[in-house]
Amino acid sequence: MESVTGSVKGPVSEGLGPQIASELGTEPAAAYSRPRKRELVRLRLTAIVVITVFVALVLGAVLLRTWVQATLTNDLRARNERIVGFMADSLSKGRVPAELFASVNTLESQLDQQTSADLFGRAANAEQVLSTTYFYLDGQGLSELNFKVDDQGRLVLFGRQGPPRPTAANAIEVVRDLPTQYGTLRLHAVSPVDEIKRSVSALSNGLLISLPLLIAGAGLMTWIITGRALAPVADMTGRVQELTANNLDARVPVPNTNDEIAQLGHMLNEMLGRLQKSSITQRQFISDASHELRSPVASIRAQLETALQYPQDVDWPAVARIVLAEDDRLEHLVDNLLAMARLEEGRLGRRSEVDLDDLVMEQTHRMTSVRMDVSAVSAGRVWGNPDELTSVIRNLLDNAARYAASTIKVSVAEHGPWVVLSVADDGPGVPEGERNQVFERFARLQESRERDKGGTGLGLSLTKRIVESHGGIIRVESAASGGALFIVSLPATGVADLPT
Repeated sequence: MESVTGSVKGPVSEGLGPQIASELGTEPAAAYSRPRKRELVRLRLTAIVVITVFVALVLGAVLLRTWVQATLTNDLRARNERIVGFMADSLSKGRVPAELFASVNTLESQLDQQTSADLFGRAANAEQVLSTTYFYLDGQGLSELNFKVDDQGRLVLFGRQGPPRPTAANAIEVVRDLPTQYGTLRLHAVSPVDEIKRSVSALSNGLLISLPLLIAGAGLMTWIITGRALAPVADMTGRVQELTANNLDARVPVPNTNDEIAQLGHMLNEMLGRLQKSSITQRQFISDASHELRSPVASIRAQLETALQYPQDVDWPAVARIVLAEDDRLEHLVDNLLAMARLEEGRLGRRSEVDLDDLVMEQTHRMTSVRMDVSAVSAGRVWGNPDELTSVIRNLLDNAARYAASTIKVSVAEHGPWVVLSVADDGPGVPEGERNQVFERFARLQESRERDKGGTGLGLSLTKRIVESHGGIIRVESAASGGALFIVSLPATGVADLPT
């Protein structure tokens, strides 16, 4: 029988009930703690999200801070280069505005759009430039001019005393050379980076405050969403935990969502349906097997007890023949049960090349109760186990002999990649609507008649399993004589992977 998909492991097992009880558990609390498992999944997912978001946000914050600082620095440097270039061009052409030597306070009171354009160009904001940048001249040419310089030899413009000599760490300096008749002068524009540092520091402080909030929010949302997503799974797990061998008709709740969790619920319910069917099949099989085993045992016991009550009046050879007949029936049933168990467990016999026609002729020689027509038996070689294929032929011949009126016709022939064995009788046949049922275990279409003829209802089921394990197909049709025609198709030698 099939395993989880609706079968049982072996026909003589103790029943599926204890097996399911041990696998599914009869005490739900003993299996595991459902809330604990659920919380562990939520915790793992939340931790993964928090760590991922933390790493992503920290890297993003570092990149943002670096990008902002670089952008502000480059913008300030570019602005100063434009202004210094404009001022150098103006000075080279002899235009020296008086505002260059005015104090910042005086200049701010007189500053207008035209003055700003004359000093720094039309694209510059004079107030912003004066508040953030220091301008001065130095060079050898200053000594030839009558300008007042500071103690560092610099001519400070706009009356603003700048910082000491700037460094790359604390200021941005742009220099432009001005060739004059007195020598080369250098125009300096120095912008301290304090404002940039304050802006970057404000951004960093904002990130330090916002990043933990974002990370905590991501973790909280993950915890909530994961909990809601896992709630149906927890319900399914709880229901499965409650299942035992006695309530396999229960089904897990399926959420009304068209997603993977709903698909999981449907699959679990389908599995439970197959498991329930398997349990029913197993119990029915055990009941039928017990009944079949009981019948010959009871018959033997009845014969012997009756004979022992009247030992002087009993025909002991007749009793022995009856007991031997029942013993043969019992042995045949046990052999079939053991063969079925081996097939269910996947223990297949050794395979080799087998002449199917030789096996057929060996088995037809023992059929003495009916006339055997073997005129259509021709050569046919298959790859299989001789004992298992002999069991197939014997079961088909025994089944045909039970119902045949006078003749059984057997044929073996090759048809393309198949070797086809057919067994036909001239009995009542099998109704079309019941032809699949004959291959079920202990199936009887005519209960009392088959029982009287010594059948157990297991031979055809075993035959079907053996044929399928050899990659073949078995079916039943109506014979030309009106009886049943069983057709077995097996792959010929050398043919592999044929569709079944």
